[in-house]
Amino acid sequence: MGRHHPAETPAFRDRTAVCAAVLALAGLTVFVIAMVASYSGAFAKPALHHMSVAVSGPPALVEGLQDQDALQVDEVGDPAAARSQVYERRADAAFAVTPDHAMTIYVAGGGGHSVAAAAETLGRASAERAGLPVVVEDVAPTSAGDPSGTVEFYAVIFVSIGASLGAALLGRLMGSVRSPATLGLRPLSLAAFSAVLAGAVTVYVGPVLGALVGHPWQVFGALWLYAMAVGAAVTGVAAAFGVVASVVLGLFLVVVGNAAAAGPVGRPLLSGFYSTFTTLVPQGSGVSLLRSVSYFGGHGAGVPLVTLAVWAAAGGALAVLATAARVNYRALYGRRAVI
Repeated sequence: MGRHHPAETPAFRDRTAVCAAVLALAGLTVFVIAMVASYSGAFAKPALHHMSVAVSGPPALVEGLQDQDALQVDEVGDPAAARSQVYERRADAAFAVTPDHAMTIYVAGGGGHSVAAAAETLGRASAERAGLPVVVEDVAPTSAGDPSGTVEFYAVIFVSIGASLGAALLGRLMGSVRSPATLGLRPLSLAAFSAVLAGAVTVYVGPVLGALVGHPWQVFGALWLYAMAVGAAVTGVAAAFGVVASVVLGLFLVVVGNAAAAGPVGRPLLSGFYSTFTTLVPQGSGVSLLRSVSYFGGHGAGVPLVTLAVWAAAGGALAVLATAARVNYRALYGRRAVI
């Protein structure tokens, strides 16, 4: 007779397995709800909260705009100065009354079509009250392959996924950052992977899609730096505080950082909560940097460049400090064990 084997307990009857599955599904549900709440809160009902406007015109026009709480008004001397403010990314829009008693509304589609549309609506209302005809000029129009001006947002979002997962995979394959040798190899591997990732995305959004064209090396450099910033941050936090901390960082960047990037609507239309993070999270800096090099001739690239460099440097510093602490710990307590 064959040996009798006890029947295996079905997975759904194993309380441990059931509890683990319930917790996992509950966590996934919370994550999905957080994503829905974040994106809907940031993008579903955009409203003008804070727009910088350069104005060249009569005092009555300037004063009327200054009375609006959502506007930060900068009075300039002439229409050329007003236009320069927009192209150099020192203002979101500009209104200028010309000598022939017409108002020119300067917008920048490359900075976000929703922002340009809101600025045009605001300018037309001001011109109507003053009885002035209107001319609209887009000083930084988007390309034919990116008419809505959102390709740079989606490029950054999906490079985020690739950089985060790539850093995690490298950590899994190469092991924890516990020695100077591993520490030296990890950034080289991350830099190489970031170059491949940035290069592939640059080719797609440029020659293939025809969206971000004309400045391929600048687009590549922006995407490479962005991938390095995200990958280094994930690596550094994992090395210093563990995998759980790196997962928490990743969740924060996905839930809050993606929405704060303001890709579909632009920062002036974001609520105060999300706009606070726009210049702090790497996504906001990545989108801003791509727009600067693609549509504004590099103007306004300084702050996002510094922000991404800080994220990358902070991640590297955490990895170095964590590795040094582990090496010193082993050297100290290993010597005591021998004694």
